[in-house]
Amino acid sequence: MDVSSPIKRHGRLIIFILLLIFCLYSTFLYLTVGQRGYDKVLSQLAAQFMQGNLSLSIYNLPVRDISNYYNNFYVYFGPLASILLIPGVFFQGDNFPQVTIGVGSMIISFFAVYFISKKFKFDRLDSLWLGLFFVFSTVLFSSSVINITAYQVEALGVPLILLAIWAYLYKKNGLLIGIFIGLATMTRITLVLSVIFFFLELIRKRISIKQFTLILIPIIIAISFLGLYNSRRFHSIFETGYSYNISIKDLPIGDNFKYGQSNIIHVPANLYSFLLMSPEPLLKDKNDGFTLKFPFIKMSPWGAAIWFTSPLFLLLLTRFRNGKFTIPAGLTTLFLSMPVLLWYSIGYAQVGYRYALDFLPFLFLLLIPSLSPKLTKTAIMLIIIGVIFNCVYTTSIWEIYPLFNIYHK
Repeated sequence: MDVSSPIKRHGRLIIFILLLIFCLYSTFLYLTVGQRGYDKVLSQLAAQFMQGNLSLSIYNLPVRDISNYYNNFYVYFGPLASILLIPGVFFQGDNFPQVTIGVGSMIISFFAVYFISKKFKFDRLDSLWLGLFFVFSTVLFSSSVINITAYQVEALGVPLILLAIWAYLYKKNGLLIGIFIGLATMTRITLVLSVIFFFLELIRKRISIKQFTLILIPIIIAISFLGLYNSRRFHSIFETGYSYNISIKDLPIGDNFKYGQSNIIHVPANLYSFLLMSPEPLLKDKNDGFTLKFPFIKMSPWGAAIWFTSPLFLLLLTRFRNGKFTIPAGLTTLFLSMPVLLWYSIGYAQVGYRYALDFLPFLFLLLIPSLSPKLTKTAIMLIIIGVIFNCVYTTSIWEIYPLFNIYHK
């Protein structure tokens, strides 16, 4: 009996299973010993919601991600993450781990990408590989497993937009699409720009005016709810609370604010973080010479280019192909990227350029034609490299490597 025959026949499946086990083990380590502090802002807010309050308790206030408005303290993100945490907080109190949001985002994103890929005629195994790529070889992974409030909220928007794309590809159900975009808008208001994709599909006559109208209804309701939410807190439907952020001028990113909250002057720095920023050397002695210590590099706290966290996107450069959704996905990516590229903060203490989460689902749609009709060995190798890179270096900005020493905090 030739033992090598089944290995050759099922080699990709075996590699996938081994890589999946590695990913799950890495996730477990990051959720247990790889955390930075114990952030529970979203859980605290969920507890306040249950008591009919919109502000945080004045006791044990966090040092970031909150606003001070006339000595009332608010979370300046949308309320959806805390609303979703209410059932867990009901049973466990505000100690219920808010990182549950990130874990849920990973799971939903995996299955959403799997079914989206199937719709593009990828076979079952290739669709699984793409789900693995999207969850473990993009900034979604670090944002999901690191318990920082901003990370968790940003991660939550991703599966909601993916579900909107899934609802369009499988059902063209306008109301369902609108619900998912409306919910995403209740995490970050800029995600409302995702509707541009479906507007462009309307122009191309792939959906009807009636379907597009149904998409808009839940979005308008969500925006109205956010306006009321803002008005109750800050007496303005347009004020999210970020202007009253207690850490808005903190170093090291606070100095950028003197050039304006949104300004074209911030675009080069954001593009540098997104497209050019590289990891840093891990020095054995920071005060003496240039000798590296294992594992030799660490992520820059200012981010890392997408080619490091997600090398599969290199195929957009080397074998770009037009597809059915290239134009609407490309334009939507462009419009969603504008607010973050103009933003004064390029992000700090991040693994990769995490603001890319806003347009990551549509960037994935742009990539799909370059991968069709079947994943090549090169594509799979790029996925493997990206997965290992993210799983090894996710907390490296703090020089924490749980995969190498699970007792090191």
